[in-house]
Amino acid sequence: MKINRLLVYLLMAVALALPVVTGCIGQPPIERAVLSTAVSKAGEPLLAADNFTPDINTIYCSVKLNAPSAKSTVRADWYLVKSDEAGLTDTMIGSGSVAAETPFVVCSFARAETPLPRGEYQVKLYFDNKFVQAVPFQVQGEAAASAATLSEAALSSGIDTLTGKPIGSASIFPSDTTGIYCSVKVSGAGFGDQIKARWVYAGGELKGFEGKTIGEDSTKVEGREYVSFPIGRAEGKNFPTGDYNVNVYVGDKGQVSLDFKVVAPVAVPALYVGEASVYAFKDAEQKEVNLTSRFTADTPEIFFRAKIYNAPPGTQMSVQWIIVKSDEAAVDNYQVAEDKNVIDGTLVIAAKMAAGKEKLYKGDYAVKLLLNGEEKVTIPFKVQ
Repeated sequence: MKINRLLVYLLMAVALALPVVTGCIGQPPIERAVLSTAVSKAGEPLLAADNFTPDINTIYCSVKLNAPSAKSTVRADWYLVKSDEAGLTDTMIGSGSVAAETPFVVCSFARAETPLPRGEYQVKLYFDNKFVQAVPFQVQGEAAASAATLSEAALSSGIDTLTGKPIGSASIFPSDTTGIYCSVKVSGAGFGDQIKARWVYAGGELKGFEGKTIGEDSTKVEGREYVSFPIGRAEGKNFPTGDYNVNVYVGDKGQVSLDFKVVAPVAVPALYVGEASVYAFKDAEQKEVNLTSRFTADTPEIFFRAKIYNAPPGTQMSVQWIIVKSDEAAVDNYQVAEDKNVIDGTLVIAAKMAAGKEKLYKGDYAVKLLLNGEEKVTIPFKVQ
């Protein structure tokens, strides 16, 4: 075999030069990199790990630098190397940079709402956009079960926006209802726990859709005591009459199941009350309605609206406006206004509380609807 002597000399020259080059560079910019599930205020790893469960919220990479510099940056590129579960290889799933100005810098990866697929991962670290090292890790095992429990599940045609509680409760709804809400109380949940509702049409007027999902929505708890899920009818159309079901899940585990019916308005039981709300107009021309449960003290008028179905002739209606508690007015449970009328049939009713020449007192209020002396709906609101 012939050997190219020039190539040998060149290789020798490179080899001889290596110690000189290394001596010029000095220490590598990154001393070490450690993955963990928590870091200290200084950025040091607290709970080091290289295996994580699919429901891990955030993975931290704590990078110790040999020579911190505010002019330099550390970049972390997060990769899913291989996952048979997801059918993916060499896929970047996240990237971020931090200034290299402290002895420890932290790069982190926060997953989306869905659990991470099981498989092999790595984070590639760059100093001033030059690759330094890769840190491998795995995602495996089972996601921890959420401790969240659901209770006080109810269906209604309105929600108290102050608390998320349902306004009333029903298992039968008229087909011309604008929307139907499912509300649940959540206990023992983490901030990021996912609650999901799935609406199913069991059968009835809508042929061919028996047992099919007609709506699905999910939300994070985010510290709320009550969460609610609405379903609305198509624009210009009524809800199809028939039997329905809504199932509510914590993660993928079902905890609540409620059945209800949608019927023609004439078939709703007498003195049915739906779609109750409080609101104000946003401008003097009353062009735009502001549906809310919080009003400013200079709001000129606050309105109440509800739809009453199949009221017998001579039904006595009363709408009462109450200051539940106001330090400014120095009163508790004080009725400030009342609207009375005699109604019959199916109709939309409205009433208002006006500020008059003065501003409204700040405090907690409620509006109550009574039919024939029986309290049907109470909606709390605040004036701030």
